[in-house]
Amino acid sequence: MKITEAQPILEIHNLNVWYGDKQVLRSLSFEVEQRQVTAFIGPANCGKSTLVRCLNRLNDFTPNFTFTGEVFFKGKSLDAIKDAATVRKEIGMVFRQPTLFRGSIHENVAYGAQISGVSRSAELNTIVEKNLRRTGLWDLVKDILNETPEQLPTGQQQLLCVARALAVDPEVLIFDEPCGELDPIETVKIETLVRELTDDCTVIFATNKRRQAARVSDVAGFLYGGELIEFGATEKIFTNPEDNRTEQYVTGRLG
Repeated sequence: MKITEAQPILEIHNLNVWYGDKQVLRSLSFEVEQRQVTAFIGPANCGKSTLVRCLNRLNDFTPNFTFTGEVFFKGKSLDAIKDAATVRKEIGMVFRQPTLFRGSIHENVAYGAQISGVSRSAELNTIVEKNLRRTGLWDLVKDILNETPEQLPTGQQQLLCVARALAVDPEVLIFDEPCGELDPIETVKIETLVRELTDDCTVIFATNKRRQAARVSDVAGFLYGGELIEFGATEKIFTNPEDNRTEQYVTGRLG
């Protein structure tokens, strides 16, 4: 279903999440607008990863996971979409640590396109080159495409994971602490890429690095103790927050 420019791509209504008897998210409600970077900030164990995994149904795999509330993607409840793999194609994710697949660099990037039905070598080659170029990797790996990616530095491995996620043309791409294992130079590359991606997709970015969220996002949400304390324009969150807890966190006095 095509959505209008005015319609949020994701709508979350009264989301509550438990792992067994432990409640980790409490009554979250917000909307994610198209072609923006929405960041979620907060200290460790505040619920950021749990939240973003709810947005593409990765928590389906988590033992003892239960929830109430609703998540709508393009106006349709995620829970009503029977094929969760379809959800994860349209709402991709990049994790804290690079998740490499078996096979070559070329096979890693081509994987998603192949399982989506692309089989012609020429078309796969075009997809691989296009997305390696988008992430700035093409000139670095074009001569070793048939070799395994384990030889690449961690930052290039992470960019390879981004290229693989982009190869299926997702409408939303989630980054869950993507720079946690990277050095400052590699981090800048990821942050720059995140800003560029909004030309083609919506980005959700979870991080416990306050300044990083301020640099990359248009909208920010502050999570604390499983609650969404404040949500709004990034500039306002960082310069004129409404809640005292938000002000304490962004100035480094909380968490």
